[in-house]
Amino acid sequence: MSDEWFRLVPSFLFAVMVHFAASSTLIHMTAARNNSTAISDRLALLAIKSMIKDGPQGVLTSWNDSNINFCQWEGVTCSRRHQRVTLLDLSSRGLTGTLSPSIGNLSFLRWVWLFNNSISGKIPPEMGRLFRLQDLRLQNNSFTGNIPASLTNCSNIQVLHLGRNLLVGKIPDGVGSLSMLNLLILHGNILKGGIPPFLANLTLLETLSLGNCTLGGRFPDVFQQLTNLRRLAFASNNLVGSIPPSFYNCSSLEEVYLEKNRLTGTLPSNLGSMMPRLSVLTLYDNQLTGNLPPSVLSSPQLNQLDISQNNLSGKLVITSRDSCNLEFLSLSSNSFGSEEDDEMKFIDDLSICRKLLELYLDYNQFKGFLPESLGNLSTTLDSLSVAFNYFSGDLPSSIGNLTGLTLLDLSSNQFTGTLPVTIGNLTNLCWPQNGS
Repeated sequence: MSDEWFRLVPSFLFAVMVHFAASSTLIHMTAARNNSTAISDRLALLAIKSMIKDGPQGVLTSWNDSNINFCQWEGVTCSRRHQRVTLLDLSSRGLTGTLSPSIGNLSFLRWVWLFNNSISGKIPPEMGRLFRLQDLRLQNNSFTGNIPASLTNCSNIQVLHLGRNLLVGKIPDGVGSLSMLNLLILHGNILKGGIPPFLANLTLLETLSLGNCTLGGRFPDVFQQLTNLRRLAFASNNLVGSIPPSFYNCSSLEEVYLEKNRLTGTLPSNLGSMMPRLSVLTLYDNQLTGNLPPSVLSSPQLNQLDISQNNLSGKLVITSRDSCNLEFLSLSSNSFGSEEDDEMKFIDDLSICRKLLELYLDYNQFKGFLPESLGNLSTTLDSLSVAFNYFSGDLPSSIGNLTGLTLLDLSSNQFTGTLPVTIGNLTNLCWPQNGS
């Protein structure tokens, strides 16, 4: 070997030693930093415990100084690599007290599930520091105050469920920037300011529930881009005006809850084909007018339809179809009836609905005889009311086929004759209580 090679060896060895020294220092610094942040997580959890009163299940008993590894505490899940808290699940544990601002120090949190407790006080604005947060579920508690505007800093959030608390004020405008949201539920709070127009920006939404919030205002025309929407609930909000055209473009909708508002106008004749996946439609206690489109009653996917307490009228028509999924149908308190000889033909067409449990036709304008096809309805039918109409003549003897009935209301009509002997087959009928 040359002399030059020997001259290079010390330099090479020195470089290797420097590299290992630097690597060792970096490893120690990383370990120290990880240890420091882990300690921070532990302190944050203990601060959370200090402000919450444990429930009967004793979920927080494992959160103590004798158990140093907080990743083993009940309700806590950590990441394998960093040993940082990623999931806090204290749901349905009977907890009371308030939520500590220190929750904002758990910077690796992705899921926070505190639902079904009795936690009160304000939602800490410090939660807006949780930039990794994807799923926040605080529903069914007693949180008060405003929805923190800082939550809109959580740009990765996909699920925001704050329903059934005591929250007040407006929905923060910044919620419209949370483009990853696929579930937004705020129902059952005391909010104001109307249905916000920024909902149009949340194009990934699948569930949107703002019901029972008394928001007021008009039904907004914000649905042009909400093509993924499957469940919509705006019930009990004192909404006025008509249902906007863009709403009917949401062909993926499966459940719609718009009851207890002051909505006006008519339903489009092709509603059933515009929303072919619709299984639940509740529009009761509004001010809708016009006919009930045949495309709705004829929809094979429809499971629950409640349009009672409106101003709908006309003849009920069901077009031919091969299947029926209806379990609940309430047409009560409208003005249905056409005075045509076949106005009750829709009863014939309901015979295909073998899952039908409840049928309410009371407080309408139906006239003539109850058809013999009434007895062809499903034997699973539990409740049938035709009260407060103008039916006349004898009861059909086929009524005795409806052996599953526990409720049968024929009151306030113009029936004549004697009860058919077959009525004795209805052995499951429950008699009303005194005074009811």
